[in-house]
Amino acid sequence: MLRRWTAIVRRRAVVSMLLLSLPGHGIGPDLQLESQLPNVAAHSPAARAAKRLDDASPADRARVDATLAAAGPDERPYLIEALAAGHSAEDVVTFARLIRGKRPEWLRTHLSLIDPDGPGRVTYRGSPVRQADDTACGPMTILMARAMTDPLYALNFTTTGSADPSDASVAQFQARLTAEEHRIHDATNRFWPERLGSTPAGVGNELNRHADALGARYEPHVVTGIGGKSGLRDAVDAADSAQPVPVLIGDRIPRHYILLIGRDAADLLVYDPARARVSRISEQSFLDGKLDALRFRHVFAVITPSP
Repeated sequence: MLRRWTAIVRRRAVVSMLLLSLPGHGIGPDLQLESQLPNVAAHSPAARAAKRLDDASPADRARVDATLAAAGPDERPYLIEALAAGHSAEDVVTFARLIRGKRPEWLRTHLSLIDPDGPGRVTYRGSPVRQADDTACGPMTILMARAMTDPLYALNFTTTGSADPSDASVAQFQARLTAEEHRIHDATNRFWPERLGSTPAGVGNELNRHADALGARYEPHVVTGIGGKSGLRDAVDAADSAQPVPVLIGDRIPRHYILLIGRDAADLLVYDPARARVSRISEQSFLDGKLDALRFRHVFAVITPSP
């Protein structure tokens, strides 16, 4: 647990320092981290937040810069992520007031539904964060992908209201989670029967409705035939850049979605919405399209962010 928490703090500190180092946002020393970590910087919340600040009015830019400068080191990365996700200057300022003075553990458990830095159970106040029914794995991967990239979206589930930072009860949390899964399922299955799950195209289309918040548009790729290896490599590259990737797996036929969320040393990390668990898998096994460790033998499709 200590190692995982240290990794979370380190990752979010890098996000914060990256923004401080980007030109035009000098609320800290010029750390030049974007040149040292080009793959992170290209898709990082910091780079996207800096672009949004550049496009903002002078008044909004000044308000956000002042808010970031006044925020504590544990709070600032979440504010950067909120800005990167497309929230307005007013929303970011309000969000900053809401989380001011919160302990790091509160921030982690309320502003990100999943821990992308190590394997383990995924819970809220001890209650498993899993799909609502056997056909909701696709919608759940979409929900978790959004929660990983937008702390205000995650906050909708974990508190009693955007203006009230008190904890949602387990019953409130699960009710909101289920309602959002059903909403997403309806959106991804306009023509495909919901009892058959979600198609990769439907998952991609729903992700693309939130492309600004996610930082990229997503495209489905079938990986079982000729040329499929490139799609698997694209998925790994996205995970290395902290971009979540829905993955369709199965045996003889496609059966289940998981979410590729990052890596732990040489292994990849995946969230399984049926088990409410983050697990390690071998990168080579994934690139070979084989996932025996997750009870299914094959990868059928990936929905990856565009470069």
